[in-house]
Amino acid sequence: MNNWAVVAASHRPLDEAVSAMDVAKQDYSPLGGVAFAALGLLLASAWAWTALSKRFSTDPWIASALFSLILVLGAPAYFFASFANMNSVGDTFADWDAEAAAALELPLYLLSIGAMVLLFMLLAMPLFWAIIRGCSRSRRASS
Repeated sequence: MNNWAVVAASHRPLDEAVSAMDVAKQDYSPLGGVAFAALGLLLASAWAWTALSKRFSTDPWIASALFSLILVLGAPAYFFASFANMNSVGDTFADWDAEAAAALELPLYLLSIGAMVLLFMLLAMPLFWAIIRGCSRSRRASS
């Protein structure tokens, strides 16, 4: 993913963009993208193991909230993992296209925003039901 953003922003093949960045003494490393992908797979695997395992009888509400939290944190994690390379692209190429990289990353950011909305809804549900139960109890008590 990180390499795709470098290609999109520089409008050059990856090897050519990295060579130009080396000549300009700008850092480039695929490790951020690899770490992002590895951490994502690790978190998804851990979530699946705990959510589906009979050993951990996780409530579906909690499993959904944890999965949403993982997706919410994906966009900020990607931003920080790719920041150094995008900064190097911007410092190397005067005509770099930040919008092209942003368009490529947009689905991740939209997914993260959607997961945040879902997470807020999941967290608000117990409060909503507690209010509803409290109102119905007070109505019964006053009758």
